Amino acid sequence: MLKDYALKILKKSLEYDVGFGDITTNSVILEDVNVKGVIKAKEECILCGIDFIVEFFKEYNIKCKKLYNDGDKVFGVILEFEGDAKTILTLERTALNLLMHLSGIATNTYNIVKKVRSINKNVKIACTRKTLPLLSPLQKYAVYVGGGDTHRFRLDDCVLIKDNHISIVGIKESIRRAKKNVSFTKRIEVEVSNLEELKEVLEEKPDIIMLDNFKPEDIEKSLKIIDDFKKKTNFRPIIEVSGGINESNILEYAKYNIDVISLGILTHSSKSVDMSLDILEVKSIKKH
Repeated sequence: MLKDYALKILKKSLEYDVGFGDITTNSVILEDVNVKGVIKAKEECILCGIDFIVEFFKEYNIKCKKLYNDGDKVFGVILEFEGDAKTILTLERTALNLLMHLSGIATNTYNIVKKVRSINKNVKIACTRKTLPLLSPLQKYAVYVGGGDTHRFRLDDCVLIKDNHISIVGIKESIRRAKKNVSFTKRIEVEVSNLEELKEVLEEKPDIIMLDNFKPEDIEKSLKIIDDFKKKTNFRPIIEVSGGINESNILEYAKYNIDVISLGILTHSSKSVDMSLDILEVKSIKKH
């Protein structure tokens, strides 16, 4: 299913990139030139999206042999290919752009998860919905490949009552309406921005509470409130921490007994991995 979706995205991207034709390749390369080549990772990374590229190349009759799978740590040649030179040169940038982008997200996620695991082996590292239009399922897949949690994929995944919902309806009433109107199969999460809101929300017992833009010292205060509430009621929600968290300060949050840390940077700020497509051999040229 995801491979089919990726193929649609790649073909639509190619359609835009080609426009009325690749005028450089069409003016320089003769017909019926067959070549061999490779795609290389020019820096160590966690590979993501290789199967999407193989399917994309096959769609245009390019033979491929992948040397690694998604989730592998790689450096150097990751895929070998053979086929029509014009076709390969036309597909090159579309294929590399997606592969570099997804591998960048997977690599960044992997590095952050590894860092957090050094002090907290239980907390989940999740992405958010701060993703690019149409690329969201693929970006979230890259987070998964890197060892992270996808969080909710879409608006129909989970109830997440945020500040704007609260501004319109009120925090307690929002939770009550959600419990009344949403199927029991869906979890209800509520975002809180201060300790007073946290106390209010606990009374309504949602499944998940997000501590949004809390300073590390306020996380400790929040957990004390939550633990005290649990002693009285035997209820403790899943605790997610989000907002303003990045590689440089994540350990200040990970040291606490929280369940999830979500970071927008995994999808909106991960640097693409440096990769290249190189032609190694011209196999056949038809004389004109």
